[in-house]
Amino acid sequence: MITPRTQTAIAVLKCIYARDYGTCIKPCTLTEKEKQALLLQLSIAKFILLKDTENPLEIQSYIPARKAVEISLLDILEATGEYLNCNRPITEQFYAQYGRAAQKLGIINQIARIYLKEITLTDL
Repeated sequence: MITPRTQTAIAVLKCIYARDYGTCIKPCTLTEKEKQALLLQLSIAKFILLKDTENPLEIQSYIPARKAVEISLLDILEATGEYLNCNRPITEQFYAQYGRAAQKLGIINQIARIYLKEITLTDL
């Protein structure tokens, strides 16, 4: 349901907010260009701030700009230009990874799937 890029954005934000740069995200999950673009998007959205005189290409060069509780999934989706993928049921792994949030997303997914199923080719 949450795209891999959105999952990466969430992981990067959690890294920065937890100040845990070694274990919360594997550096190999992003190319340098992807990392640069993502950090720029998160900065523009004012989720993170670059520390003075730090390298803008390094995750550890950023600090939180807002409280984590003030950043919603919708905010992250809008900042990154991503979307929810509602074209298949949510897996058990997703529920295990996202816990309570997965319950809410599961409802959204199911409702979207019901409405999408009601839109036929002749409606388009």
